[in-house]
Amino acid sequence: MDVPVMSRVYVIFKRTRCCIRIYTDMDRHGFQSALEQAMKQRRSLFLHVYQPNGKGFYKSHTTVTPYEILVDCMFHVEEVNHNGEDPCTDKGKEARLLERLFKEHGLK
Repeated sequence: MDVPVMSRVYVIFKRTRCCIRIYTDMDRHGFQSALEQAMKQRRSLFLHVYQPNGKGFYKSHTTVTPYEILVDCMFHVEEVNHNGEDPCTDKGKEARLLERLFKEHGLK
């Protein structure tokens, strides 16, 4: 059985200086294409989101408004192969990634 492609997306909100991590079923190129399409059509970006629940993932969704896309948000996408495990178990590695992302985008 094929493991679905999952991506870990960090959504960085510049105004509030915070970051959320979501998992989606799009690869990096699919996410970029959906983002470009939403910006072109001036509509919200709709994402299927998979949230870890200790025994796998449950499916929900989220939207990012055109205002957030254009003015507030930065996105960082990483494809992951979770094989049934939480790909963020290495908290030190994730913390270094977040430090780098915040530094690149001028956040503290």
